[in-house]
Amino acid sequence: MQQGSKANHSGQKFEKEVSLWLESKGHVVQPPPRYEALWGTGKKRNRADIYLPDTDTQLELKRQNVPGTCDQKPFAELFNAHERIKCSHYILILGGSHWHGTRGHNMYQALKNAASLLAGTPSTGAKKLSVFKYAEYKEWMNEQG
Repeated sequence: MQQGSKANHSGQKFEKEVSLWLESKGHVVQPPPRYEALWGTGKKRNRADIYLPDTDTQLELKRQNVPGTCDQKPFAELFNAHERIKCSHYILILGGSHWHGTRGHNMYQALKNAASLLAGTPSTGAKKLSVFKYAEYKEWMNEQG
């Protein structure tokens, strides 16, 4: 299996894991609406990974176990959500061991900072942006009730 295929398979497994966990907590999980990304071609082809209609929240999941340039993609996803994804809350969830190493953790901290900086600027997309590591997201969701 080539790297791209492995990444897609890994991402789909992570999406299924998160969806099942959310459903076990009583949430309705749906596919998000399509939208045109900043890098789009005039068609609504893009969508986040999970939509929670009860809170109008869209989730983007990024699972990564090794460092590499792919760990830079979440910054583009965050800005894209700020500009294009219409929802009350957009949450970027980072899964996999990479985000616990030095490079990954530093990028995670930078992503949280970027979400905070974007919150202070007018948005044509998501009203609120958040970034969590998966375990942190689960704790946060449990606190929400």
